[in-house]
Amino acid sequence: MEILDEFKKYLDNKYPIDGEQNTIKSYYSDIKQFLNFFEEYFGETIIDFKRVHVTEYKQKFLEKNEYKFSTINRKLASLSIYENFLIEKGYRKNKEKIIKEYDFYKIVRPYIPASKLPKKTAEKVKLKAGENSKRDYAMMVLFLEGGLRVSELVHLELKRDIDFDMFSIKILGKGNKIRTIAMEGLILEAIRDYLPEREILLNGKKNKYLFVSNKTANTNTPMCRTSINNILKKYCENINERKIHPHTLRHISATDKFQEGYSDLRLKMFLGHNSNATNVYTHPDN
Repeated sequence: MEILDEFKKYLDNKYPIDGEQNTIKSYYSDIKQFLNFFEEYFGETIIDFKRVHVTEYKQKFLEKNEYKFSTINRKLASLSIYENFLIEKGYRKNKEKIIKEYDFYKIVRPYIPASKLPKKTAEKVKLKAGENSKRDYAMMVLFLEGGLRVSELVHLELKRDIDFDMFSIKILGKGNKIRTIAMEGLILEAIRDYLPEREILLNGKKNKYLFVSNKTANTNTPMCRTSINNILKKYCENINERKIHPHTLRHISATDKFQEGYSDLRLKMFLGHNSNATNVYTHPDN
C-alpha cells in the first residue's frame, strides 16, 4: 500500500535516532496489521478510519484472546500516531482524533520494592567491567549514575555532548528531547580514564561517538544495542549471576536518586520524562 510507504517515511522523520528503530518497526507493523485486517476480514480497503473500525478491531483482539492488554494498548497507541499522520498530511479533513484516553486499558503494574532490584548484581558487574575494560566501566557508570537509555548511551558524541569546561553531558533522548546531566564524581573519572583507551581502539581513525569498538572504530557509526546487551551478558556470566538488562540499570539509577531525595520534578528532568512515566522507574522500599 502506498499509504504505508508514506507512513514509514513520516516515522523515519519523526524518530530519526537509530535507537528508536524498534519503535518505528512496531508502529509500522501495527498499522499494516490494522489495514490488512479490514481488507482480509471485511473486504474493505481503508486509509482513514472511523470509530466503528476501532471498536471492531478491539473486539477481535478480545475474542481471539491472543494479546496481552499491554500489547493492545501499544496497538492503540500506534493508531493514535497514525491519526497524527493522517491529520498532518491532510488525509483527515476534520482533524478530530478518534482514539480516546478511555480506549486504553488501565494496567496496574506489579510493585517491586528497591530491595528486589538486582542492585548488588549491577554493582558486581560494574566492578568486573572496571577490571577488564575502561570503556565498559564508563558505560556501566553512565547507566547507574546517569540513568541513560541504551540508545542515548551509544549516540553520545565526544565533541558535541561532553563538555569538560562545564562538567556536563548533553543527552539526546526520545523525541529529540535534549537534557543535561552533571559530569562529576564517578562519571567524570570514568570518562577521563576511558579516553586514552579510546584512542588506542581508534588507532588513528576518526569516530565522533564517545563509545567505540573494534567493529565501529573506522566506520564513524555508533555501537549497536545488541553489543551492549552482549557485554552485560558476558559480565553477568563472569560473576555467575542471572542476566540483567540495560534498562534495569535505569530503574536502579532512578530508584537511587529517589532515595537520595530527588523531587518528582528533578527526577523527571534527570530521566528525560514529560509525563508520570517516572513513577514506573522508582521502586522505594516502605
